[in-house]
Amino acid sequence: MPLLKPQMKIRQRWSRFISGPGSAVVLVCSLLVVVGMVIFYPIWATALSHLRLPSVPQETKKAYPPFDPALGAVLPRHRVVAYYAVPGSEVTGPAFEPSESMYEKLREQGAAYERLDSAHPVQSGVDLVVSVPDSFPGPDGYYSHHVDARTIQSYVDFCQRHQLLLFLDLNFGRAPVMKELTSFLPYLQRYSFVHLAVDPEWMFPRHDGVPGVNLSNVRASDLNPIIEALATIPMKYHVPRKMLIFHQYRGDGDSLTNPFDATQAELADKHKLLADKRVDVILHVDSVGGYQGDHEDKKKQYAEWVGQDMKQYHNFRYGGFKLFYHIEAATGLMTPADVLAMRPAPLVITYGN
Repeated sequence: MPLLKPQMKIRQRWSRFISGPGSAVVLVCSLLVVVGMVIFYPIWATALSHLRLPSVPQETKKAYPPFDPALGAVLPRHRVVAYYAVPGSEVTGPAFEPSESMYEKLREQGAAYERLDSAHPVQSGVDLVVSVPDSFPGPDGYYSHHVDARTIQSYVDFCQRHQLLLFLDLNFGRAPVMKELTSFLPYLQRYSFVHLAVDPEWMFPRHDGVPGVNLSNVRASDLNPIIEALATIPMKYHVPRKMLIFHQYRGDGDSLTNPFDATQAELADKHKLLADKRVDVILHVDSVGGYQGDHEDKKKQYAEWVGQDMKQYHNFRYGGFKLFYHIEAATGLMTPADVLAMRPAPLVITYGN
């Protein structure tokens, strides 16, 4: 029998399939399946689409605006009126103890300024000496000591409870500048209402004098690391920019032949102070009256050390001024109107005794 070609084999098998028993039933069933698919496929596909699980969008990060250190900053919208003191020492200032009577008097003093200049609402505060100068070296040879942590915390809690500002005032003596600052940085980092003050009058970074005995001469290179340290705080801890008061008791040496002569200048090179928008630097005239002609002298000092130097150096934006209730009573304490008449009007005003 001759071999069949492959095509012939396929035809023979198909012929037997469609002509064999039950072939009609198979054919009809096949046709029904095809017709059913054509008719019911759209309905089936629609039903499946409703049964599909909803797609889960990819998680997206919310876009938050960048932190702005100017939000909540005290200056320049407000004026600060503060009481000064070394804790426990009444002779130094009215804030020698955190009492309700002190708080009420402070609020009254601030209100006197706000009545004259409602455009700058007053924020009351305390300028607290926490690094106290000494005339003896002490165990570390620093000629200064720290106020104990418990006392500082009592002022922190008092100011927080009464919504007051708190300036931690550093006097240094011979203590290393950054070592001393580091001791108090945690307060500035944790509390938005805590700020800093520095008094170069009691500062001897070159170990060339003793507080209360010798005159000091401080350089911008001694103070600029403080500005740099405060500048990092707002963005890192999301608090408003800090205020930094530099008390100025005597003149600066920028126009002198020898700016480093302590008998002639307290701040040797004021023009070299850093200008950083993340820190509100205040040059605070800190001289003491109580003698005939003191008002004129203090006004002249403010005009030169603040008004003139601010325009000349462009490295600080605000002026401060200090008055002494008891010491200056002999010649009549300058009134809030007298203080605000100076130009630029001081935005930080402190009162000692």
